[in-house]
Amino acid sequence: MAALLFDTHKAVKELQEAGFDEAQAEAVVATVGTAIVGNVATKQDVTDARNDLRSEMQAMELRITLRMGGLIVAGVALIIALDKLL
Repeated sequence: MAALLFDTHKAVKELQEAGFDEAQAEAVVATVGTAIVGNVATKQDVTDARNDLRSEMQAMELRITLRMGGLIVAGVALIIALDKLL
């Protein structure tokens, strides 16, 4: 679980000053705190995403290299065939 600096006591007090009763303020702070913590990326999340992107980029690089090699071979074959015909 990600560590999050969120002063819940201060948030409850500010909501109470704005007109919420204590139960409402605590419920809002608990809901917001849960939403924030659930949407924070951890270092491991970032590392996993980076590794996934790297592997996908390597796969794309391989496909591009193979296609370019195929085009070069086809182009050379076409030139040789045209040279023999003409």
